[in-house]
Amino acid sequence: MISLAHRASSGSVAARSRCQGKSARTHQLRAPRHTQRPVQPARAIELDFSDPDTQLAVAGVMLGLFAGIGAPLWYINRTERDEERLEELRAMNRANYSQTGEYMTEEEIAAIRKPKWTDRREFVDDD
Repeated sequence: MISLAHRASSGSVAARSRCQGKSARTHQLRAPRHTQRPVQPARAIELDFSDPDTQLAVAGVMLGLFAGIGAPLWYINRTERDEERLEELRAMNRANYSQTGEYMTEEEIAAIRKPKWTDRREFVDDD
């Protein structure tokens, strides 16, 4: 087995630094310096609207915006309108009950308000 003193005398830098501790390290670790590049002015993108590819891209962007914003707004509007219609139907059903003592049948309700697919779902816990 070779002792640390023997390794240190052999001349290896690693052995000398182990024997002498971390004081043998002559340089500190530094973050790399980044050279700063000159700022280039922003350039405008030139678009040729007579190019079919550009026209297709613009049409795709417009259609995407219309579908992405318009469809949720349309569904929200339909849901709000359906809630109003449902409240009117409930009021009419209450008035019918107070006058006749009977609630409206499912067929009468379906004739006034078509059932939506969310009305027909059955929520079952299949865990």
